[in-house]
Amino acid sequence: MSKFPLPFLFQIFSRYGKVLKIVTFTRNNSFQVLIQYPDVVTAQSAKLSLDGQNVYNSCCTLRIEYSKLTNLNVKYNNDKSRDYTNPSLPNGESGLDGVIPDQLLPQLLLTGTNSPVALQAARRSLSQSDHTRISAPGMLASPFTPLALNSPLAASYAGSPVSGLPIGGFTLPGTGANSALGAGPLRLASQVPGTCVLLISNLNEEMVTPDALFTLFGVYGDVLRVKILYNKKDSALIQMAEPAQAHLAMTHMDKLRLFGKQMRVMPSKHQIVQMPKEGQPDAGLTKDYTNSPLHRFKKPGSKNYQNIYPPSATLHLSNIPASVSEEEMKQAFEETGFTVKGFKFFPKDRRMALIQLGSVDEAVSALVKMHNFQLSEQSHLRVSFSKSNIQPDGSPFNNIN
Repeated sequence: MSKFPLPFLFQIFSRYGKVLKIVTFTRNNSFQVLIQYPDVVTAQSAKLSLDGQNVYNSCCTLRIEYSKLTNLNVKYNNDKSRDYTNPSLPNGESGLDGVIPDQLLPQLLLTGTNSPVALQAARRSLSQSDHTRISAPGMLASPFTPLALNSPLAASYAGSPVSGLPIGGFTLPGTGANSALGAGPLRLASQVPGTCVLLISNLNEEMVTPDALFTLFGVYGDVLRVKILYNKKDSALIQMAEPAQAHLAMTHMDKLRLFGKQMRVMPSKHQIVQMPKEGQPDAGLTKDYTNSPLHRFKKPGSKNYQNIYPPSATLHLSNIPASVSEEEMKQAFEETGFTVKGFKFFPKDRRMALIQLGSVDEAVSALVKMHNFQLSEQSHLRVSFSKSNIQPDGSPFNNIN
């Protein structure tokens, strides 16, 4: 059975972050791949950008899912598996025997029927010059800088963390003889911005504040600084802790409506957000959140990484004191101006609940205003977007244990 070579896979997925390990194998006559990134945010960024994209015209559509493995233990560096953090591994037989199952965490898995024609095209792509221009509409579109195709083992990954980390994978669906029509240089989807700074425009300047942007963008990464532009108050700069977090925030936030206006989010040319110099007019429009206690992802291995979802009309609430009732929770949201369509405590953990609002726009505003809302002397509400919904009849909601 033919397959896509490891350098080809590395070329695709390294555009979204550091690839630590790759394991390929065949199961049920299907070529499958597991790819391990150093953190969940990077894996999510790759999934959001590549899932559903075509490697070639009308063929080799990437299908990306989360795997249930947390770490790859690669025994050999060869054409089936590779540990880019340990180039000194021997060349021997490899495969899924190098994968150690662990606790269930979000990961990516790819499956698909092998295509000799697609393999030949991939090899032609890799045998071209060390720089491949990325262009052409409909094929992992969006042109950007040339992609270096140097040997992955030449890159230095010394000291990279590997244990207990999530794995990415993808699906390479089968292609028939006509797949030759799509043969040609590899095209990739948008890359992770090289900067941690995002430019936000078309904001509601009458209502937006640095704290509001910190709270909203903090759902997808740790916000270090926010600057609303002094001479253009419908625009702002937001500095995230990592480029992958900036990419994740941009993916979810671009064209999202906040306080009645559709935001535009794009990478900034700036590498950092500068604090105002002494005596420079600022009117409190620039704030530093580096030491904020409200960061969601500062703790390594935080479970918050596993609960990052697109904006939705249903919010996930946590840190609810046992003394607070359903009516009190609903009343807190309604008194702040929101319409509550449904509410349900988690069946197995009453410290958490789902609350369904009238629309996605309303939920976005509610998250901004209700996150860190004080419920008791020592308890502040934690709010994020949910992947689940409350059933219309009030029965237990989907995907919640």
